Amino acid sequence: MAQRSFTGSTMALKHKESIGDGYDPEKHKQDSLSKAKSGKGHWKPELASDSEEAVKADRASSGATKEDMAALQNRTKAAAEETSKAGTSMRDGL
Repeated sequence: MAQRSFTGSTMALKHKESIGDGYDPEKHKQDSLSKAKSGKGHWKPELASDSEEAVKADRASSGATKEDMAALQNRTKAAAEETSKAGTSMRDGL
């Protein structure tokens, strides 16, 4: 019977998928820590993954206020209640 051997990879984990192999986040980590200790900390895109950076950009560019979000939530709630009363997922009354 043939035996399989277990092999591993030494691939380094990195935060940024789009940055090359030479990226070292340590400088940004130390900068972030020193600013946080002095009360001047802020979000650093250099320490975020590509997807985290995209979410941050989407949230910042949407310009939605809490009132806008509350109105959207109320509309969604009303639509769900209407659908529930009809007993179907269709809104044409069938």
